[in-house]
Amino acid sequence: MNDERFEDEPRVVVLGGTGFVGEAFAKCWNISAVRPSRYLVHRSRPKWLDTSGVERNDVNLGDPAQMLSVLRGQDVLINLLRPDGSGWYSGAMESLKSTFRESGIRRCIHASSIDVYAGVKDHLVDEDTRPRPLSPYETEHIAVEAVMRDSFPETIVLRLGAVFGPGGRNLVSLAEEISRAPQWKIVLRRSLYGARRMHLVSVETVARALVQLSLERKRLGPQVVLVTDDHDPNNNFAFVQDRLAVAFRRNVPKIGPTAPRSLLRLLLRARGLPDRNIDRRFSHRKASELGLPSEAFVDRLEEYAQHLADDIGRYDE
Repeated sequence: MNDERFEDEPRVVVLGGTGFVGEAFAKCWNISAVRPSRYLVHRSRPKWLDTSGVERNDVNLGDPAQMLSVLRGQDVLINLLRPDGSGWYSGAMESLKSTFRESGIRRCIHASSIDVYAGVKDHLVDEDTRPRPLSPYETEHIAVEAVMRDSFPETIVLRLGAVFGPGGRNLVSLAEEISRAPQWKIVLRRSLYGARRMHLVSVETVARALVQLSLERKRLGPQVVLVTDDHDPNNNFAFVQDRLAVAFRRNVPKIGPTAPRSLLRLLLRARGLPDRNIDRRFSHRKASELGLPSEAFVDRLEEYAQHLADDIGRYDE
């Protein structure tokens, strides 16, 4: 790896990013950076973006000339677009490959997902583990990763865990169950799923990682990085359920050990759900070596649990 560096603070452009991850990044960026970023919005435009302090351009992904004009002069592209399994995303990125190359952007930070390991049987997954997607959604993630690698001198693929935080959907259904389900159902769920790994990562951890990688002046080289809070032993169903129960002021008794993993695997198969990730762990080694920030998982979880309790409580009133 050479020691090529950005001479000044890198100029950063964000593609997509109108969801809760993009909002968290904008807040973190305003605190950490000296140069405003630019958001390229191709569909929805949330209200928070109008007051975020960042420049905004409405773009048509099918117009290469327009895309080139807004990309040219930037140093770093953060791609926060997400697939839906229909194929539109990989097709759109493929059509922009020559535009990306011509833009002169040196680094792409591309948000992908640990879902690409859905079919992997390994107990420990790291950056050298070969992905094995099972669904069209997962396959589209892999296809876009390949496009982005071919489009920029330096592409850093971040395979994100299950991101949680205000505005996201992860943990919402579990919180609603804690809020409304009878106690016996909550206890039964804990006994069955208690030891299951959740592979969660706070949106604050993701946002800070994006900022740090954007502002890094030295060349990092093309690579894959897993971004999860899976190294925290509390990242499991029982602990998450407990923290939600506290936030919702539900008294959930802890009755004995959780059910054998063999029973949980059987139940998951019966529901047509993957059972390989009950004990799977995702390595934190490379993220740690790169010095990527890791927010305190328990603190962020408790804050989000209280946010959900307040939000669902208002809805139920």
